[in-house]
Amino acid sequence: MAARIDCDLLTGFLGSGKTTLLNAWLRSPASTGTAVVVNEVGDIGIDQLVLAEVADNVMLLESGCLCCTLSGSLRETLLNLIAQSKRLPTPLTRIVIETTGLAEPLPILHSLLGDKILTATVRLNQVVVTVDGMQGVRQFDSQPEAVRQIAAAEVVVLTKSDLADADTVAATREAIQRLNPTATILACSAGEGADAVFTRSGGDRQWDAVLAQAGGQAEHSHEHTHDHDHGHGHGHDHDHDHDHDHDHSFHERVSTESFYIDTPATWPGVAAWWHLVSRHYGDELLRCKGLLCMTEAHTPQLFLQTVGKVFHRPEPVAQWPDSDPRSRLVCIGVGLDRAWLARSLAALRIDEPGLMPNDLAALDSLFPPHSESR
Repeated sequence: MAARIDCDLLTGFLGSGKTTLLNAWLRSPASTGTAVVVNEVGDIGIDQLVLAEVADNVMLLESGCLCCTLSGSLRETLLNLIAQSKRLPTPLTRIVIETTGLAEPLPILHSLLGDKILTATVRLNQVVVTVDGMQGVRQFDSQPEAVRQIAAAEVVVLTKSDLADADTVAATREAIQRLNPTATILACSAGEGADAVFTRSGGDRQWDAVLAQAGGQAEHSHEHTHDHDHGHGHGHDHDHDHDHDHDHSFHERVSTESFYIDTPATWPGVAAWWHLVSRHYGDELLRCKGLLCMTEAHTPQLFLQTVGKVFHRPEPVAQWPDSDPRSRLVCIGVGLDRAWLARSLAALRIDEPGLMPNDLAALDSLFPPHSESR
């Protein structure tokens, strides 16, 4: 089977430096074998980079890279780009998709993770989010789109940090780490460092951050996962609203919860757990990643990820990545209740296909509450 093409999604709020970063990458010798999908040709100053037209909507750049504008569906654009790349002597090894500054990355992630034809050819490598080192904190306070971008990120590129004072940069870093502790933060000024961003290979090792975050949070969260007697959502559906949070900034309600899980999961259990969690949190669960040890011999370990309310079929992991056999799960969302999530993990042990508890009361009838995780 041919190797899949790594695909990076580049996003970031208006004026955060996406254009500068992408331009620097396209001018780098290391970018050979890259194709870029942009929303508008002018977004990256393409006129200065074009060498020749390969086909309708596909251009060859000075560096040997391909570039096209997003036309029609993302799926059609990518498949056309891949087909055109086969006419060139340099193999296509990476695709960078650049979004507009106000776009949420979730719909694009759904396409990259959920389309069988695309996933056979293209592999989501990393979500790269640029953040203005001078304006980032203010944008998190006022722009939910900026926060949702951070929640989806594998890599956050802190731009213009050379123009901001040290306290502002430190505050921006702290805000990013609180919103998404699993993301890698890289500093990049005037496009310098673009090679370090776009030569990263997340791909098969996207769970590295899951391992690190679960381990890092276990120490200070250990006692909370045993606290099941304080009525945290006990037996209730998620039918309450969040009007009481209207005085709080959106980003202040975004949190990350990470768990170790001692018991192997089943396929019916994974389906039941996601049914329970997505029903409870809906759009407020922004991103979830997990590395699961399974009971099934043919798929003993899996990497799963969810984007918004959409669950994407987990991918098998060839080899367990460390000596600790416990599963790990990381959830990022708005108003997450750690105790509720810890209790929900019992659903992963359900072994009857189609058994889908709608709330914790139904789950508790199957598995009386006790600690499922650490």
